[in-house]
Parts: sequence; structure tokens; C-alpha cells
Amino acid sequence: MSFVQIMEALRHYGADVLLIALGVTLITSLLEKTVMKSCNKKVFAFLPFAIGIVIFVVYRMISTCLSAEELVSAVEDGFGCGCVATLYYVVYAQFLRGKFKADPLLPLLGFLPDAVRETAAKEIFEGSKEKSEEELRPYLKEALGVYCALPEEELEAQAELLAQYLLSLR
Repeated sequence: MSFVQIMEALRHYGADVLLIALGVTLITSLLEKTVMKSCNKKVFAFLPFAIGIVIFVVYRMISTCLSAEELVSAVEDGFGCGCVATLYYVVYAQFLRGKFKADPLLPLLGFLPDAVRETAAKEIFEGSKEKSEEELRPYLKEALGVYCALPEEELEAQAELLAQYLLSLR
């Protein structure tokens, strides 16, 4: 979106609608991962729309004392909020979800050459999952030795650092 389109959306919907729609998207994503894990995925096509309407009407009721005419206006704006929330959720679900999964070991393996760093991080992390605490340090020392040539003391120190980190993740 260009800056002009963003400003037009803000003018048309209002910042409150766009922010509530963003919150609804976060709520829907949270529901999908927790409470509604076993629900049919088709529910999530309609859920942000419905939640957006309800939350916006409640927001408008709290922020102003609504008369009958204002309630109709609030539902109309809630409809817009639901539409924007659905749009946000679809963009999130189709384009952004899963893109930000970083390998937890990657930042700690800065001493490895760039060419092998990602491969090493994935292999070491996956291989360490099945290791007990006693098996972990020798495994890490051996695995790091495959990817780099470090002096023995430094290799042990790096293995210890990674072991402590991996144990804290468990």
C-alpha cells in the first residue's frame, strides 16, 4: 500500500476501527492456537468478522451513550471493522504466519562460517531434542567439531554454552 492509500483508509475507517481490527486479528490468532485448536479451519474465515463487529459495538457503547440511531451507526462501523479485521487476518494467515520462525540456536552460532550456520543450527537443534542432559554436552562438542575447527577449550566452552541454553528451553 502506498502512503496515500494508508491515509485514505485512516480517513475512511478511522484509527479506532483500524486499531480494533488489528486487535481482533491478534485475538483470532490466539484463539486459533489455544482454545479453538480443534475447530474446523473454515470457522476462522468468518470469526474475525464476527468478533470485529461485536468488539467495535461494545467499544462504541462504552465510549458513548448510544441511542437507537447511534446503535445502527455503531453496527455499520462495526461491519467495517469486521471487514478490516478479516482482511488483516487473511493477510496474516496467508502471507506472514510461519515467516518469523527463527531457529533458536542461530544467534549463538555466530562463530560458524556463514555458509554452514543455518544448516548447523537446524541439525544441532533437532539432534539435541532426543539427548539426555548427560548425552547433550558430548553431542554438542562433536557436532560443533564437524562444522568448525576450534581449539579444544573453546569447543568445550561453546558446547557448554549451547547445552545450558538448550536445557533452559526445555
